[in-house]
Amino acid sequence: MRWTLALAAMLAALPVKAQQVGVSAAVYRERADERGSQVEPAILLARGDRVVTIVTWDAPRGGTYTIVTPVPAGLALQSASHRDLHVSSDGGRTWRRLVDPDNAPRDATHLRWQVVGDGRLSYRALVR
Repeated sequence: MRWTLALAAMLAALPVKAQQVGVSAAVYRERADERGSQVEPAILLARGDRVVTIVTWDAPRGGTYTIVTPVPAGLALQSASHRDLHVSSDGGRTWRRLVDPDNAPRDATHLRWQVVGDGRLSYRALVR
């Protein structure tokens, strides 16, 4: 019986093959003109520009995964499209739930959220 328990404990300690979650991001500059709001790929940004970042992921089915991404330095977060987003303002050491996605903390340094399967998230920020 002891050998069975010891063998079970050793097998439980073996690492399970990690599942890969593919994550990519695209950054766009948002500008307003007489036709309304337009977005274009961000090639060159200047102070005061509004950017839209779209993060997409491809996660294996049957699991729940956590994605953590930094908010690039020089951007002040304004809003996000994900209701269950957590934000950190201290480099990822502590987290708080984003209560109002339309009013995100400008000093956010990192974003974190849970995913199941494929999806996307977008957030708006202002170039400082």
